[in-house]
Amino acid sequence: MNILFVCTGNTCRSPMAQAILQQKTDHAVQSAGLFAGVGMPASQGTTEVLTEQGIRCDHQSQPVTSELMAWADLVLTMTQSHRDHLKQTYPTEFHKIYTLKEYANPEYEKAWTELKAAYAQLEETKLTNSKENITIQEKIHHLEGIVQKVDIIDPFGGNFMTYKKTYQELDKYLALLIKKLENKDRS
Repeated sequence: MNILFVCTGNTCRSPMAQAILQQKTDHAVQSAGLFAGVGMPASQGTTEVLTEQGIRCDHQSQPVTSELMAWADLVLTMTQSHRDHLKQTYPTEFHKIYTLKEYANPEYEKAWTELKAAYAQLEETKLTNSKENITIQEKIHHLEGIVQKVDIIDPFGGNFMTYKKTYQELDKYLALLIKKLENKDRS
């Protein structure tokens, strides 16, 4: 599978995700940025964190192009705004663009399904049971929190610990991604 990671400048999050996934799988992986220059190295913080983890990173930034989008079987962005920008810019590729968190996390899909059901339930009970409505509204609030938290922390300009937190977050969701991809391969 060809996987493209996308962030803003292609020097922090997306090259970090690319390096981690390349070390852990045989998938073809690239990264790019919505506003990336050409040929910039990964940020110092990204390089330091990856080196600490024993992960090699020979990175040169690149902007998102129609060729990269066509190459990719799956496009995983670091934020909702990256995802939405790509979906608007490349409408024919809409079906393969997700944030990393929403695609990899099984809890995300479950929360969306439950949220739709809760909204339907709220509509059904609106005129009849105000006590039940309060419980449903609380559930909706909780589920909305889950489906709205799909951005990966941007470490740009932060210290080493900020980059390390981003690494840990990426590593967690990339492990879920690998598991999902392995399950797809089996079926």
